[in-house]
Amino acid sequence: MHRIRSMRALLAFLAAVPASSLHSTPPPRRRASRLHATEWQAALDDIDGDAWRDLRRELYGAPDAAPPSTLKRFETYCENRRKSLEEEVLEDLGGRRLLECQQNYPDLEATPIWDVTTEAWRWLDPILAQTEKMRDEVRRRATTFRESKWVDTYGRDGAYDSGWGMVDITPQAFPAVARALRGAPLAPRRRCIARQRADRSIHAHSDRVPWALTCHITLEGRGHMVVDGERLDWTPGEATVCDTTFFHSAHNEHPSEDVYLVHLDVFHPGLSTDERHALEALSRHLAAARRRRAAALSPFVAGLESAFSAGDASRDES
Repeated sequence: MHRIRSMRALLAFLAAVPASSLHSTPPPRRRASRLHATEWQAALDDIDGDAWRDLRRELYGAPDAAPPSTLKRFETYCENRRKSLEEEVLEDLGGRRLLECQQNYPDLEATPIWDVTTEAWRWLDPILAQTEKMRDEVRRRATTFRESKWVDTYGRDGAYDSGWGMVDITPQAFPAVARALRGAPLAPRRRCIARQRADRSIHAHSDRVPWALTCHITLEGRGHMVVDGERLDWTPGEATVCDTTFFHSAHNEHPSEDVYLVHLDVFHPGLSTDERHALEALSRHLAAARRRRAAALSPFVAGLESAFSAGDASRDES
């Protein structure tokens, strides 16, 4: 059973890793290499090739078309992803930030904490005006938060209970919140109601994705983050925005009161409308490719499980 679980994990990883062909024209395969490839590897290659061609067709008009000038940075970003398939980490700014090479988007301003009173964040005003309605809805509906043990990879003691839980925002689960968020520049990452339980903290870490910033709208309770060494308070009815590629931690020091937040990943204001559209399209195509890769691997997984089961049965009989 341990071996089956390990093989499942390996194959799930293989299904999730974006292949290089997604972001560059795939080189023609030599017949010999194709003959030596297993059936499932060839199927994954075809899925990745289809995803790449579909993305370029949607964005550029044809699979072999050159990108428009408005998407030159996006094309460089795709090239970064193509070259960095092992989540290779790039350390930047004297260790204050971590970026995955594959997520390195060129020429975006890196600011740990953003001033939400400037014009770039005016879209927050109508959302903040709905704070009371959102708070009331969350009190009525948000009863089960998904929590998991966090694994600290930055020098502390392994897995720990952070007290951080989330519930996705959907029109069905939180209609008032979903209506309030219309018009927000939401990035294709996380949009949820978050809870930081009393007397719990998230240790310092980096989210490593520079093209999306994290916005918190505090509904209830008081806590704070520390972003690049600077304290950022969660205050009910107010919003904060930070760049979570900088090392940051989150804290609720109250002994009994939880903190409730609207947690949004939003597009970096330095991205153009065309780039935001392209990143949304990329996210859709990668998600579709992951689903197809998982489906393609299912028969292979079933075959391996049968082989392992037969081997275990044979050993039991002997």
